Amino acid sequence: MRCCHRHASEPALPQSRAFSLPGATEHYAAERPIRAEHVRIELSLDFDQGRITGVCTTRVSAVRLVSTLSFDAVDLDVSSVTVEGRPARFSNSGAHVRVELPQPLTPGTAVEVAIHYAARPRRGLYFWGPEAAYPERPRQAWTQNQDTDARCWFPCLDTPAQKATSELIATFPEGLTALSNGVLVADTVQDGRRTQHYRMEQPHSPYLITLAVGDFEELTDTVGTVPLRYLFPRGRREDALRCIRRTPEMVRVFQEATGEPFPWSGYAQVFLTEFIFGGMENTTATSLTDSVLHDARAHADYNAEPLISHELAHQWFGDLLTCRDWPHGWLNEGFATWFEVLWKERADGVDEADQHRLTDLEAYLSEVKERYARAIVSRRFHAPLDVFDRHLYEKGGLVLHELRRRLGDDLFFRGLRHYVSRHRHGSVETVDLARAFEQATGHNLDGFFDQYVFAPGHPELKVEVRYEPEEARLRLKVRQVQRTDAGTPVFRLPLDVVVHTEGHDVLHRLEVTDAEHFFHLPCPTAPTQVRVDPRRDVLGTLEVDKSVGLWMEELRSAPESRARTEAAHALGRDGGFRAVEALGVALADARLFWGTRAASAKALGRIRTPEARARLLASLRAEHPRVRRAVVAALGEFRRDAEVIALLRSLLQSGDTSYFVEAEAARSYGKLRASDALTVLETAATRASFQDVIAVGAMDGLAESQDPAAFALVEARTAYGQPPFLRRAATQAVAKLAEVAGRQREAVDLLAELLRDPMFRVQMGVFEAARTLGDRRIIGALEGTPLSDARARRAARETVRSLREGEPQARELAALREEVDALKEMTRAMRERLEVLAPPRTPEKPASGGARRAKVAGKKAPVARKKAGKPRKGRR
Repeated sequence: MRCCHRHASEPALPQSRAFSLPGATEHYAAERPIRAEHVRIELSLDFDQGRITGVCTTRVSAVRLVSTLSFDAVDLDVSSVTVEGRPARFSNSGAHVRVELPQPLTPGTAVEVAIHYAARPRRGLYFWGPEAAYPERPRQAWTQNQDTDARCWFPCLDTPAQKATSELIATFPEGLTALSNGVLVADTVQDGRRTQHYRMEQPHSPYLITLAVGDFEELTDTVGTVPLRYLFPRGRREDALRCIRRTPEMVRVFQEATGEPFPWSGYAQVFLTEFIFGGMENTTATSLTDSVLHDARAHADYNAEPLISHELAHQWFGDLLTCRDWPHGWLNEGFATWFEVLWKERADGVDEADQHRLTDLEAYLSEVKERYARAIVSRRFHAPLDVFDRHLYEKGGLVLHELRRRLGDDLFFRGLRHYVSRHRHGSVETVDLARAFEQATGHNLDGFFDQYVFAPGHPELKVEVRYEPEEARLRLKVRQVQRTDAGTPVFRLPLDVVVHTEGHDVLHRLEVTDAEHFFHLPCPTAPTQVRVDPRRDVLGTLEVDKSVGLWMEELRSAPESRARTEAAHALGRDGGFRAVEALGVALADARLFWGTRAASAKALGRIRTPEARARLLASLRAEHPRVRRAVVAALGEFRRDAEVIALLRSLLQSGDTSYFVEAEAARSYGKLRASDALTVLETAATRASFQDVIAVGAMDGLAESQDPAAFALVEARTAYGQPPFLRRAATQAVAKLAEVAGRQREAVDLLAELLRDPMFRVQMGVFEAARTLGDRRIIGALEGTPLSDARARRAARETVRSLREGEPQARELAALREEVDALKEMTRAMRERLEVLAPPRTPEKPASGGARRAKVAGKKAPVARKKAGKPRKGRR
């Protein structure tokens, strides 16, 4: 499953909030006195009533002597139960159906239990169709079970470890078609109703059983002997192909990486309206949100392949190997997230993979800063979906990357293939992964998993780099500055440092084991580059203190794009004249990776001097759309600048080949506080675009304008009937404008109303808006509104906690930012004047050392020295 992502070198703030909220309980895998062997679901769908009727027959075998059976069943109206075809006594609590067996079931014996029922599901199975507000919406019904919603539309043993074969027989209106797990074995039409019968011959978990019904076009393909199906809304053939055309290549890459041929009879992907996740990896039949379907204009700087590759990877990790219970869900989601990066690496190159991994790292660090730090394997929560966060996904994937860099590719992939082979069709916990890798590589990884999976937090490294010419050596001071009072350990980790002297790179791998180290590296001549963790592989934060000259040379010529990007960020913090010049050159260099150029633009926007502005304006028409987007975003920092206002107004009026550049221009135009911002942005908000990104940018721009008159404009866009992405953005804008417009009470009332909105995306936007608004009058609605989705309930609890604890409001933060920006501008101007008056002296040439330059292969390990008088620190 994939949900619809602070700069990585900045350390996280101290975190005081706990992951577990009041009322949370410990969760362990359910007991299994019986085992499901086969599940047969016969279902009739009534679209007009949003109702289902059916019978679910489950064959179970006993593990121990049992006289009653209990099935998970939420809000199902059960009319009768039979055991081996004979009526049986039962009770229905609304959460479970308890069946009394005619006679006790002895260990190893099996019985078939048929439960006849009807329901209007609130969860698990969803009906959609056209209505007055959305007349173009297609008629569809689809399921979404993860984590424990299968029980909301069929009675089952709803735990990941209960794997069984399955079949699903669905009856629905004749003009539609269905998709389910496995192979279509029958398709008939009678009296205007169509019945399709799917059978799944291999065991899988109940949360992976699926049904999707709608009016779809279909394309087919193959990879080897595996048939592929693609189902999508009518008229969207080319848009669908932009998303999924490289699926066969992905299958081949993942087969090679895992050593396991595609494990199922075939693979289908279906695009669904209003799907409540980005995607869901139902066995053989992945569901995808149709919001990722995009046209050729969007394709220039957007693609859906991270989602496509993520869900495909789940066919191995999650479906073939399934977490035993949800606290170990990272074994599903972390692997799928890591495979996104692997696909990027194999398909688009290391630079794109590193950039994608940077996005993952920033997402995880943002959650630590803004919400909590927790152990990846956490058992105390309200509902399993509570753990489906940035720790489970992004940190989980980063843990696997950290393991790969420590073991090297040969041992890592050997361990991966052994893990898959040993546990295929099984249920796994983290210890199974650790033991499989230990068996395959000979490495004991218990300490690694203790630090990165079973403890919260990450290393926060500060590295000071100094050259000592008299000693002909390079001195590195490495400190771990993370707080360890809440369970975060002092980490043991390797840290790569590449030293460039006399035209050659020398790689040193430093072993960091304590809170503070001094490393002395032989270096006969002054280095021109000292690239600490050059590809930013370390799972954590990294702050490097070294001379501007080293950063400038790395921006100019480091072979790793990630090292250049880090250099751009560092020079943005320096802000001097030479830094601006170097950043301008990098921004204008079309040969550089787009991520480095975008980072250079962002840094120039941070510096905000006339020279920085000139460099940005010169790149306003950069050929790469993501670079243009970064330039336009950076120009938003030059508030009330007449020339910048005129240029962005012209861009918004004439348009750009990229939707996203236009969206960023709208956002920046509001930041500029132009006198005509409302008129220009209101026009932009009417422009059609992929995922309504231009209109969303206009909403953000109106919020940034802080014009009281903008409140009515954004409030109108929250109305039911407006596009969903636009409605969510408008909800945020209402919260940001409420105080300046004097409309706080109206904002509170609106957010309370939107809590009951049928669109999940809009409903989730309310919680962020409530925290931005900072008005405690919304607490009553947050606590009193019944929320059916576990993610919404979690978000409501966190929002209430934030409001009660007095989380800093957005307006206060904005005021502080403006004051800091003003001080930065004064400081940079003074620095530039000083540089002009007293240009930097040419450094004296250091004395040459007699030591021969170390080579990467066969070099001596660097000497690590602990700080004098300081005791060793271990894990607390």
